[in-house]
Amino acid sequence: MRKGISVPIFMVLMFILLVAVLVPAYLLFSSTQIYSNQGSQQATGYLEGQSQEVNQVFRGNPNVYYNSSKTPYLQVLFTSIPYPLNLTQIYYFNGTSWDPILKSSLVVAGNTFIPLPSKAFNKPVIMVSGEGNVYFLNPNTSINTVNVQGPAGKFPVYIASFVENGSSYIPVSVSVLFPSSSSSALTPSVYYVLPGTYPLTDVDNTTFLPQYGITGVFQNWSIVGGTLSNTNQLSTSVTVFAPTVITAIYKAQTNKYTVTIKPRNLPLAPNTTTENSRGSITLTSLNSTIPVKIDNKTYEISSNGTELNLTYGYHIVQFPAQYNITFNYSTFNYSFSSNGGHPKFSSQFSAPAGEINCYILTNLFSNTSNISIAGPNEIFVKGPGMVYGNYSLGDVYYASIVSNYFFLPKGATLDKNSTPILGNIAGQLIQVNNTFVIGPIDNYHNQILYFKNGTILLFTYQYLTGITGDFTINGQVYSQLLSCPVNITAIYPIGNKVNIVAYHPEQLGSITIDSPIYIIDYQEWSYGGVAL
Repeated sequence: MRKGISVPIFMVLMFILLVAVLVPAYLLFSSTQIYSNQGSQQATGYLEGQSQEVNQVFRGNPNVYYNSSKTPYLQVLFTSIPYPLNLTQIYYFNGTSWDPILKSSLVVAGNTFIPLPSKAFNKPVIMVSGEGNVYFLNPNTSINTVNVQGPAGKFPVYIASFVENGSSYIPVSVSVLFPSSSSSALTPSVYYVLPGTYPLTDVDNTTFLPQYGITGVFQNWSIVGGTLSNTNQLSTSVTVFAPTVITAIYKAQTNKYTVTIKPRNLPLAPNTTTENSRGSITLTSLNSTIPVKIDNKTYEISSNGTELNLTYGYHIVQFPAQYNITFNYSTFNYSFSSNGGHPKFSSQFSAPAGEINCYILTNLFSNTSNISIAGPNEIFVKGPGMVYGNYSLGDVYYASIVSNYFFLPKGATLDKNSTPILGNIAGQLIQVNNTFVIGPIDNYHNQILYFKNGTILLFTYQYLTGITGDFTINGQVYSQLLSCPVNITAIYPIGNKVNIVAYHPEQLGSITIDSPIYIIDYQEWSYGGVAL
């Protein structure tokens, strides 16, 4: 009987034990999951808040403008229903570090002007929001750089850089290594890192601002929201425990040195060159200066060069890659008498602007170790000296001066005319190389063409032409005249040589351009008539 009762009693005891142990265990594990979900939901809500604030700001609601006047202020304007902006701190850059402005957090829920200290004039400012976003503003700009939301548990690290030039601070881009020695980027940059200590290196000891013609040399780091192991070295360590802003500060070099910029091997006016290989050839330069861009400012520099006071550091010196110089070309040809005595002058030839020489820039060169050549168009100045732009002669072009000469048949006299018909009358009547025609396009004005040295001009056709008007020739009245091509004459400067090209197609010839040349198309008014 007792044995039968013991079994039910044992079952009751085991049930009580299960209830006492398993139910609390179940509740414990299930509540842990609930707490975990709550933490995840809180992180998600935080990220959504960050994202929503960023989107609102970028959409201009609010629009934050930094007016950097003598009495600087931040202007916050909402374009629709205000989205409250909770500002935990505002910083301005004092030249070496970031100074806080707010004594406590500020909630902006409507159009607001936030006054800034007068010391903030012409200096960048930083706004840190309660959502953990960092907004960066240069003087007289709206928000253009913002930390977007990052992964939960990570802090944004914003790295910027400036050059201090007197009372102004100029944003620049430099290369930094963060958060590891293998991760390189240009400032400004945003990173998201877990709390901890990370290496930070500024790769560029100097930075050049070509638009200002100044070089900045690294001075120190500045930080807001974290700590730096050393602020005066290019390489340091940063400890991150909150949203952080790090600034690399450069100091503009103001020491100035006298530097002469000068072209070399460039025959600028009043240069005159005389050659005697083919008689006495005189080339007189018509170009007196060459445009040279130095630190984005153009100077017209003569053969004597120009002196500038340049600051220590890098400078841009841009000579034209190719520069053309035009010369007046003249000769005074001569031949020796049979007994080898004094020369006997024979003829003179002149071609205004008859030659164009193309000079090619080869390199920059300095005559002193005070100035080094840093690149094709860049120098580094450490002291006074001279910088040359070296040129070498490239292609040479000669002028072909083309004119027409219309005349009447022998014995004919022009009594009256309503339009010019004699001399250099307009008409492009010479076909060259079967491709184009040459000749003056205005009465009494030559056509001037330039051809590369060695070019061959093949005269492939000589056209006739007609003219309409009222003409009286030898007492006879005509309303139309028709020309007949006679020949083409090419006059060279060498010995005043004349090359006659006949009209007849089988006798058409060619000329080689190796000097300026006059080309004259002779045409006779051979026929006349009256319109019916």
